Amino acid sequence: MFYTCLPVGFMQVNCYVLADESSKEAAVIDPGSEPNRILSFLNEYGFQLKQILLTHGHFDHIGAVKALKESYPNVTVFIHELDAPMLLHPEMNLSFMNPEPVTAPPADRLLHDGDSISLGNKTIQVIHTPGHSSGSVSFMVENLLFSGDTLFMESIGRFDFGSYSDILNSLERLMQLSDETIVFPGHGPQTTIGHERAHNPYVGG
Repeated sequence: MFYTCLPVGFMQVNCYVLADESSKEAAVIDPGSEPNRILSFLNEYGFQLKQILLTHGHFDHIGAVKALKESYPNVTVFIHELDAPMLLHPEMNLSFMNPEPVTAPPADRLLHDGDSISLGNKTIQVIHTPGHSSGSVSFMVENLLFSGDTLFMESIGRFDFGSYSDILNSLERLMQLSDETIVFPGHGPQTTIGHERAHNPYVGG
């Protein structure tokens, strides 16, 4: 499994590119901004974009979806059913006060906890991790966890738009993964479940 991180936009969202190297099929997680940079990267490596995977629907994570969809009309956009309306409504995705409010095309597939997504010969598992938003999800492939704005290094995401109790429950669920699981959050540096179990002040909170 090929993967890389492209921090994008003024909020430095971690946009991730995943690819099955044998088939050259690629997925992009949380393309929040800078679509031309993402497209140039895909072209440089000869990847064909098949999927856009959204950990949640806030504007800083969905801003480049429209442009990527225009370049790859057959790409499948995935988001949890509870966050799907955010793609269409700036007041819901929190961009209504921006100079240019953000919208995106409607999702092609609505996600639920336990869903599986095929990318070439790889399988991506969907874990519903609400709290930052009602429909926040994490994506797991091999020993890699893409946690969106649920789990950060030694911290958690904002919960004033969601639920503190929900995000703690989601964190507890993620702590059931193996210590060796590598965590790639929506912002900031990567970490591991083992490190978070030992150092995250919210674990067990």
